[in-house]
Amino acid sequence: MNARVVVVFPVYNGAATLRESLQSIKDQDLSDFRAIVLNNCSTDKTLQVAQRFCEQDARFSIISNATHLSAEDNFAKAIKLGAETAEYFCLRAADDLSSRNFLKKLVEALDADDAKLLAACPTKSFNTKGFKLKHPAANIFSFQESYAKGRVPRNLTFPSEWIYGMFRSRSVDILMARWHELGNPWGVASYVLSEFVVRDLVAYVPDPTFDFREGSGSEQKYGAKGFRDKLSQRLTYTLGCYRLVDKLPPAGLLTKAKFFRMCWNDARRKTRYKLLWIF
Repeated sequence: MNARVVVVFPVYNGAATLRESLQSIKDQDLSDFRAIVLNNCSTDKTLQVAQRFCEQDARFSIISNATHLSAEDNFAKAIKLGAETAEYFCLRAADDLSSRNFLKKLVEALDADDAKLLAACPTKSFNTKGFKLKHPAANIFSFQESYAKGRVPRNLTFPSEWIYGMFRSRSVDILMARWHELGNPWGVASYVLSEFVVRDLVAYVPDPTFDFREGSGSEQKYGAKGFRDKLSQRLTYTLGCYRLVDKLPPAGLLTKAKFFRMCWNDARRKTRYKLLWIF
């Protein structure tokens, strides 16, 4: 079955919430899509949940890994699979949802501007106390024009959940080029997405929402523990983002210094690593 849009679910042991997440895609206003569950050798009932859902809707299918992959590698496999399968693709965790107009609005945004490689929307972030709506800062848009004029924000503020937005298939080279540079999954979404932001490759759509459930424990599982590892990852993040200066308009030393400051601040905020309780 061919479709313009494919939604890939890279899943490991997501049986408890997978059906609800699949249903959220099935209920979308846009019906021309495929959905693929990328089962990473789950040991719970993930496969059975997915099989039952696929029996009810031919747009949904399953691919099972022959061996268990790391979270970082399985996510990378999902990105490549999406880019190979359809013109547009997005990823979805087994416990996340979205508004019914999510696919339709993001596809419309990419259709409207061929220069954009990612369409993204606000994140509705849920926890035990309710939810908060996360928007990007206004000063991250038209970044290259501002940079050329010497204006650089102190922070590159956007939801890391944009990694679950809608990508154009040709974005895969940008996504993969820096995917493994940090060395673990924690912070990699923001790190990779920063290139899309500073190169003005994002179409922002304020109407739909991506509904993200906090509390997966990713920081505890994958985040650096000791001072040396935290410092190393902060520096890797900072320097990796600073190298994007080569893809920006020519600028003076002061503007480049502001860009470095922004990268350092972004590394601190996105990794959440504090060093010596100071910075």
